[in-house]
Amino acid sequence: MGLGQMMLSVLAVGMLATIMLTVNTNVQDNNNAVQMSQYRIMASSLATSTIQRATGLAFDQNSVSNNITSTSGLTPAGALGVETGEIDSVENTFNDFDDYNKFHKWVKGDSIFFRSADFYVHSTVDYVQITGNAIVTSASPTYTKRIIVYVSSPYMATDTITASTLYSYWYFR
Repeated sequence: MGLGQMMLSVLAVGMLATIMLTVNTNVQDNNNAVQMSQYRIMASSLATSTIQRATGLAFDQNSVSNNITSTSGLTPAGALGVETGEIDSVENTFNDFDDYNKFHKWVKGDSIFFRSADFYVHSTVDYVQITGNAIVTSASPTYTKRIIVYVSSPYMATDTITASTLYSYWYFR
C-alpha cells in the first residue's frame, strides 16, 4: 500500500468516526428531547388534575352547607387555606376550593408510571377581579377565586409548569 492509499484510508476512517460521533450526538439529543417532553406532559397532567379536584369542591368554607348572599359571608382573603381538621398536603381532607392555598406535595415517581421522576406540586389561591382584559388580585373577598398550580421536577432542570383557572360562585334562587 502506497502513501496515497494510506492517506485515503486514514481520511476515510476519520470521516467515518466523525459521522458516527455526529449520529450518536443526534440520537442522544433526540432521546433527551423525548424524555423532557414526557416529563412536561406528566407535569401538565398533575397540574390539570389538581385544578380539576379543586374545582370539584365547594367555592368557600362558608358555602359548603349554606348559600352565600353577599361577599361579606366569604372567607377573608388572609384566611384562605386549610381549616381545622384539614392537612395542607393531603387533598382528601379538603372540602372547599381555597383549601388549595399554600397546598404542596411531592409526587414520587416509579419505574412504571413516572419513569422514576419526582414532581413537586404547589399552589396558591386568591380572590380576583376582572377589570377590562386584566385579572387583578383583590384584597377583599369577591365571587371569583383563582388557583395557580406550579409543578416542577429536578428532572426538568429549570422548567416549572404553571397552570391556572378562575372559579366563580353562582347561586340561583
